[in-house]
Amino acid sequence: MAHGIADEDPTKKEIIDPPEVLDQKLDQLADWIRNAKHFIVFTGAGISTSTGIPDFRSSMNTILPTGPGVWELRDHPGAKRSPTALTVTLTKAIPSTTHMALVELARQNLLHFVVSQNIDGLHLRSGLPSPLIAELHGNSNLEICKKCQTKYLRDFRTRTALKAHEHQTTRKCPKCRSTLYDSIINFGENLPKQELEASFEHAEKADVCLVLGSSL
Repeated sequence: MAHGIADEDPTKKEIIDPPEVLDQKLDQLADWIRNAKHFIVFTGAGISTSTGIPDFRSSMNTILPTGPGVWELRDHPGAKRSPTALTVTLTKAIPSTTHMALVELARQNLLHFVVSQNIDGLHLRSGLPSPLIAELHGNSNLEICKKCQTKYLRDFRTRTALKAHEHQTTRKCPKCRSTLYDSIINFGENLPKQELEASFEHAEKADVCLVLGSSL
């Protein structure tokens, strides 16, 4: 029987399975993955909290070392976190055990695709091949030339625009000298067509789907 962390909002309760229940579930999951014809994974911010990147929805009473989620802090004006903490952590974070486990599953041809809501770029930095991932909300390290469609993966945060729906960076494309744009998808903006179509295609093929770190 699962138990959770008490919280003022029952919809945000964190559920933790006892070890014996978790072992049973892991054995079942391993069997499903081993026998799947098309196994895919959906990932959210929760898979990166162990790297030091806060998630968005964790409650004020979360057991995570990163503390409450970004949106939770927003709803509690008295709570504080450095406004630069997320940016600093994104640039310094390294892929977690979860990221590396997915790379190994892909290496063994067990994992066919990853659909991610994360912008931290840790899937690509972990070594997961880019054809195997759709980053639906963009990548903080990726900028794109809309004219020649060249993509540039940086080792720094590419976004420089101050307004939500402006995406021009201060750099030019080395190939065609056109303006480069960050790839971040903000609220109210359309998801990238190519990534969205690939996600639907693999979801329709999948016989096993695993959701990690996301409430979806």
